[in-house]
Amino acid sequence: MAEKILVACAGSQGDRVVGTLKRSGYRVLQATVLEAARELLRDMPDLMLLDAELLGQSSLENQQVFASDLQTVEIPCLRFSSNGIGLERMRVLTPWASATIIDPGNPIHVLEQVELLLNMTRLAAERSLAEERLIARQFEIEQGLSSAAHIQRSLLPSVRPNAEAFSFAWQFLPCETVGGDLFNLVKLSEDILMAYLIDVSGHGVSSAMVTVSVYQSLAAHSGRLVKRLLDRPPYCQIPGPAEVLTGLDREYPYERFEKFFTIVYLLLEPATGKVRYCNGGHPLPIVIRADGTLELLREGGTLIGMGGLIPYEEGEVQLLPGDRLYIYSDGVTEYFSEAGELFGEQRLFDYLLFARTLPVALGMENLMASLREFGGGRAPSDDVSIMGVEFAG
Repeated sequence: MAEKILVACAGSQGDRVVGTLKRSGYRVLQATVLEAARELLRDMPDLMLLDAELLGQSSLENQQVFASDLQTVEIPCLRFSSNGIGLERMRVLTPWASATIIDPGNPIHVLEQVELLLNMTRLAAERSLAEERLIARQFEIEQGLSSAAHIQRSLLPSVRPNAEAFSFAWQFLPCETVGGDLFNLVKLSEDILMAYLIDVSGHGVSSAMVTVSVYQSLAAHSGRLVKRLLDRPPYCQIPGPAEVLTGLDREYPYERFEKFFTIVYLLLEPATGKVRYCNGGHPLPIVIRADGTLELLREGGTLIGMGGLIPYEEGEVQLLPGDRLYIYSDGVTEYFSEAGELFGEQRLFDYLLFARTLPVALGMENLMASLREFGGGRAPSDDVSIMGVEFAG
């Protein structure tokens, strides 16, 4: 549809401008006095051509009222003079005009100025629409990330299993976007507790989706990987850690989500302090003995998603009273300082050795405080997760 143009001009010059515009296919509204022009603004023309003579013949109050009306409806304006008012005078009368028609008697010049300003107006409208769509899309993405983060946090353990032989503590510091960390602690039977920590590659909703899926695969009630129900005593079978990781590797090939993930998986026996474990490409679990000795648990295999490239090996460690075991994500050691320095493994080892005389929960809290101080209070670039287990015997 052709644009609608309002021409406000007294005398024959206005008629010539109107004729030029009509011959070019524009819909034209015409006013010969300022009051009529104000009324026609209600029709929301796409452009206004204003004879500065009309303003010069009006009172200052009427000029101000007209200018306010024109700016309120945000209609672009081209000024011109029907009787040869100088350019400086026109600028004084119409400082809010977008441009000037120097020769209103020249049809080519008039159309060039009109088409130029209409094109600029169209481009501005398209840009504004694109910005609105971009803002709406960004809001949608942020809402999706917020929902994913909420779901991720809801999967973290909220209560500690009832096991007097062990004390548990954990800390979780999410990055600014949605990361892929998840840890859990579940009582599988009267004799066995399961603990694990996973870290899905990447960030965002896709990583969170994989996290949720793995959580469901490792749910005790699903009867798929971590606990199999039997119809005879002992009525359930607890697969070993290496078997669980082999099942995960089969269930989560890289081609399925285009994501890898690492995991450390533990089975703890409260009655004995024995821990069976398997590590799938994850930072090595740490054992801090009561006497101050540090051990790393190295048995396992590669990250999940490699399609059985390397068989998973299971390890076992015996905890004695006062010993502690820690599992963590690489967000801990890869926490950057303001100077770009990594927190690193050695700082973590030194801190855990130092904190072995503190209650395990307090030690975890102090570690997070130390990390924040090291990072200058900035949010981490990756999720930070750590779980500590102390065996009381």
